[in-house]
Amino acid sequence: MSANQRQKGGITFNTAFGGIEDSVTSLAKSHTILQGPARSGLFLDELRQHEALLHDAYQRCTYDAELSVCAASEWLLDNFFFVLQALRQVREDMPESYYRQLPKLDGSAWAGYPRIYALAQEIIGQTNGSILDMDLVARFVEAYQRVVPLTIRELWALPNMLRLGILENLTRAVARITGPPAHPGEESCTGVPSVHHLADETLVKNSILSLRAIESQEWKYFFETVSRVEQVLRGDPANVYARMDFDTRDSYRHVVEELARATDQSEEEVAWAAIRLAKTQSRRAEKEQPNDQAQRRTTHVGFYLLDTGRAQLEARIGYRPAWHVRLRRWFSSHSIIVYLGSIALLTLVVVLGFSGYSLAVGGSLLQLIGVSLLGLVPAVTVAVNLVNWIITTTVPPRALPRLDFKQGIPADCHTMVIVPALVTGAGEVERLLQQLELHFLGNGEPNLYFALLTDFTDAPRQHMPYDDALLAQAKAGIQALNEKYGKSADGPFYLFHRTRSWNPSEGYWMGWERKRGKLVELNRLLRGSGETSFSVQMGNLEVLPDIKYVITLDADTTLPPESARRLIATLAHVLNRAEFDPGGRGIVAGYTVLQPRLQVWPTSTRRSLFTRIFAGDYNLDLYTGAVSNVYQDLFGEGIYAGKGIYDVAAFQQSLTDRVSDNTLLSHDLFEGLYARTGLVTDVTLFEDYPPHYLAYARRLHR
Repeated sequence: MSANQRQKGGITFNTAFGGIEDSVTSLAKSHTILQGPARSGLFLDELRQHEALLHDAYQRCTYDAELSVCAASEWLLDNFFFVLQALRQVREDMPESYYRQLPKLDGSAWAGYPRIYALAQEIIGQTNGSILDMDLVARFVEAYQRVVPLTIRELWALPNMLRLGILENLTRAVARITGPPAHPGEESCTGVPSVHHLADETLVKNSILSLRAIESQEWKYFFETVSRVEQVLRGDPANVYARMDFDTRDSYRHVVEELARATDQSEEEVAWAAIRLAKTQSRRAEKEQPNDQAQRRTTHVGFYLLDTGRAQLEARIGYRPAWHVRLRRWFSSHSIIVYLGSIALLTLVVVLGFSGYSLAVGGSLLQLIGVSLLGLVPAVTVAVNLVNWIITTTVPPRALPRLDFKQGIPADCHTMVIVPALVTGAGEVERLLQQLELHFLGNGEPNLYFALLTDFTDAPRQHMPYDDALLAQAKAGIQALNEKYGKSADGPFYLFHRTRSWNPSEGYWMGWERKRGKLVELNRLLRGSGETSFSVQMGNLEVLPDIKYVITLDADTTLPPESARRLIATLAHVLNRAEFDPGGRGIVAGYTVLQPRLQVWPTSTRRSLFTRIFAGDYNLDLYTGAVSNVYQDLFGEGIYAGKGIYDVAAFQQSLTDRVSDNTLLSHDLFEGLYARTGLVTDVTLFEDYPPHYLAYARRLHR
C-alpha cells in the first residue's frame, strides 16, 4: 500500500481540540487488533527507499546550480546529516524483535500495521503540514487511552513512529521539488514557484523543525505523563514508587509488561493486582505491627514485582511461567549447587584430559598421579574462569532499586563519609586533608559530612615526641576546611583521633583493633555511647546521633561526583534495607553494606615499572550502567572490599560480639559475610594501584 493510499484511510479533524477529541474517540473505537501473525519488515524497505531518495536529492541540490537556490534545498543541505541521524535512529530503535511485539491493526486501511503507527499518522495529519505540537500529541494520546489503553511498548515506540511519519512527508516533498514536474505545465523550483512548490517548501521546512522538536522532547517525562500503568503504580501504599529514580521505575514497568504478555491480563490489570496486594498488606500491617520493617517491605508494590512477593502476584493473575523461565528459576534457587558443581565437573574434565594424555604416551601409574596433581591447580583456574565467563554473558546484571535524590539528600538520611588512616608524618596529614577536601568538592551538599578517623603508628610508648605536632596539624587543617566551606567553624568536616592502647599480643602501643576498631568505635559514638578511645572529637557533635549511614573509603580512594548521593539513594530503598530474622542476628533480606564497583585510577598505573607491568591498561569508565558480576547476579550478594556504604544500626546489630580481639587484620570479607553485602555495579570508585611489590605483598598478606 502506498503512502498516499494509507493517507486516504485517515480521519479529518477539526481545528478545535473538542472536535479532535470526538474524532479520536471514534478512531479508538474503530481500531481492532489483529489476532495472529502479522507481516514483518514493513518499514525496513521503506526506510531504505527514503534514505536512497534523500541521498539522491542531496546530490542534486549540491551539484545542480538551479536547485541550490531553492529554499527547500537550503533546508535539506543544512540539515541533511540531522535527517540521516533521524533515519538511523528509527532503524536502530525499532529492531524486528521489538516491532513484532507491537499490536497490529486488522480490518482497516492500516491492516497489518502497528496501531501506534496509525496513531502517529493521524497526529501528523492533524498538523496539516505545520510544525508538530507536543502538547497536541499528549492530548491526542490521552484522549485515545480514555477508550483503549496503549501498551508500554507502544508508548515508547511513539517518538520513532512520529519520526517515520514526518520522514515520509519530507521525502515526498523533496521528491516533488527535486524531480520532474508532477503536472504538465508546472514550473520547477527555478522558475516562478507554483502553489504546489510553495506548499512543498513549507512542508520541508516544517518537517525538519518537527524532527528537531521530537529530538528535543523529554520523552521519559512524556511517557510517565501519559502511561496508564505509571499512574496505577504511583498508588503504591508505601509511598516509595513515586520517590524512586527513573531506571528503577522502568524496571518495575518491565515486570508488568512481561507478566501481561504471558497472561490474558492487560498491563493495567497486572499493575492493579500488584497494588491491591500491597494495599491489603498495608491495612494488615497497620492493625498488627505498624513499625515492623518487614511489614513495611511487604506494603511496597515492588515487593510483588521484584522481590519474593512476586509468587503471590503471579498466582493472582494466573501466570504460568514458560519452561525456560522455570529452568532459570531452578538454577537461581540452586545457585550454589549449579556453580560449584559446574566448576567441579569442568575441573574433572580438564584433569582427565591431562591424565588421558599421560596414559596415551605410556606414562606409569606414578607419573599418571603426578600429572593429575600438577594439573589440578590450572584445571581449577580454567574451570572457574570459564564458569564465571558463562554466567556473566548469560545472566543479566542484577541492578539494585534506588530512590531519586536528585533534589538532595533528605534529612532522614544523614550520612558521614569517613577516611580511616594512620598519621605517619606531616606529608601524610596534608595528603589526607586534601583528599577529604576533594571528596567534599565532588559530593558536598546538605546532610552529608566528611571525617578523618586517625590513629598514630604503633610505638613502644603511648606518647611519642612527634605526636602533638601531627595532631595539631590535623586539627588546624580541619578547622581551616570548616571555615573555608562551612557557615561557621562547625562545618561539614570532622576529626576523630584515638589514643594508643597497649596490645599485649603485639607488644606495642597502638590503636585498638586498627581500622576495624576505628569503625567499631565510630559506630558506638554515633549510637550515643561514650565508651570510645577517641581523645579528639572535632566538629559539630550535635549532628552525630542523626547519622544513619557511613561511607567508608581508604586513604587512596577517589569518590567521583554524585557517587555518595547515589549510594545513599540505593541503600535507603525499602527493598535494600536489612531485615533480620526473629533472633535479631541473621539477615534474611536486604543488605547492611553496599559495595560499589572498584577500578584502578588510570594515573596510578604509570607510577613505576611495577605498576606498568601488573596494573594493566586501565581507562576511565564513562558509563554508569550496571555491569555483570558473578556473585551478585547469581547469589544476590557481593563481596565487601572495605570501600562502601553501610547502615550504622544494622551494621552494629549484625557484627556486635562476632569476633574476639587480635584475631582479624583484614576484616572486610568477615564483615561482608555477616552483614550481607550488595554490589552496586553502576557506581564506581577509583583507587590507586600499589606502587611497588612490597606494598602489593603487604596487601595480599592481609
